[in-house]
Amino acid sequence: MTGFERTRDLVERVSRCGRTADGVLRLALTEEDRRAREIVVDEMERLGMTVRTDACCNIWGRCEGSGDHPGVVMGSHLDAVPHGGDYDGVLGVAAGLGVVSDILAENPRPRRSLSVVVFTSEESSRFSLSCIGSRAVTGNLSLGDTLRFRDEKGITLLNALHSFGGQPEYLQRDCLAPASYHSYFELHIEQGPVLDWSGEDVGIVEAIAAPTRFMLEIVGQQVHSGACPMNMRHDALTAAAELILAVERAGGEESEFGSVATVGVCQCEPGAMNVVPGRVVLKVDIRGIVEKSIRRVFRAVISRLRAVEKERGVKIALTPYCGDSPVAMDGLLARRIEGVCRQRGVKYRRMPSGAGHDAMYMASLIPSALIFVPCKDGISHNPAESVLWERLRPGYEV
Repeated sequence: MTGFERTRDLVERVSRCGRTADGVLRLALTEEDRRAREIVVDEMERLGMTVRTDACCNIWGRCEGSGDHPGVVMGSHLDAVPHGGDYDGVLGVAAGLGVVSDILAENPRPRRSLSVVVFTSEESSRFSLSCIGSRAVTGNLSLGDTLRFRDEKGITLLNALHSFGGQPEYLQRDCLAPASYHSYFELHIEQGPVLDWSGEDVGIVEAIAAPTRFMLEIVGQQVHSGACPMNMRHDALTAAAELILAVERAGGEESEFGSVATVGVCQCEPGAMNVVPGRVVLKVDIRGIVEKSIRRVFRAVISRLRAVEKERGVKIALTPYCGDSPVAMDGLLARRIEGVCRQRGVKYRRMPSGAGHDAMYMASLIPSALIFVPCKDGISHNPAESVLWERLRPGYEV
């Protein structure tokens, strides 16, 4: 079996973990995640890799090289958004292992060591914090963070890591040293339509958009919907509606700079037809590759927030989740990938990534490259996420 065939087989086996009629349900640090990890660890061991799990439950498989040169690491994540697809993250892990198998078939002792990493909780779906594993190994996750972030059931990240066999109190011990690896590579579906619609096979990512995320808690007054006159209401949901539109408007005004803004969560209480809502929680995601543009979107939302408070007599509290900066990928690696594409006659383009990836944290310590391959119609974070495997082969080979 070739490495590419191994990649396809491994993706299929992992994607069965948590697969439902409504897509994949494989949140981080759950039983479904554990089963997926066991499949990957088994594949690492079949390749003769030494396997270890660090304090944040990241899995590292390694084949030693013949020299003492810094090694190459590849990887991504296995967790999925609720009702997600088969390929997001999983493809990068599986392709890394496929590449290792191909290289070892040609040379059992390559000059550099080869590693594949499975990062914990790249998706923010469970703990409202993305890229947890890659944050941890690059020194961007503290013990306090593991106490602050929790899931909808109130389980803290700290307790979830402990129950999964992690040791969050030793996060600093397992941080990578700068230049501890020669380079980091991540292969990922684009999650947008550009490559699929253009007919190009490879996207060489130059920069990754940074997310600014926060929660808005809108508190009005819960009253009977039939007995309370319209002019005496302090409806938390109608106030939230204005803010949702304000977020959309602010993102639209900065779209020429590539910025986007989304309200992805709206929780309304008490959620009864005959009750004016007294409390609403919104979770907001602002992203872009131009930092000044991101700040303008944020300021526009805050300005409207203050006005809505006064106009509707509600109180609005903001809880920040993260405010990251856009990250550039390594220019030398990008040029080398471009050279390989030209040599092999692969159609490619340089492009930004609107979605966040573990590569954005690895890039702070290690020269990093993010390679995009097309997904059908650019659909991702959706049960309809799909690929044409022959469209993935050029990116895998590059």
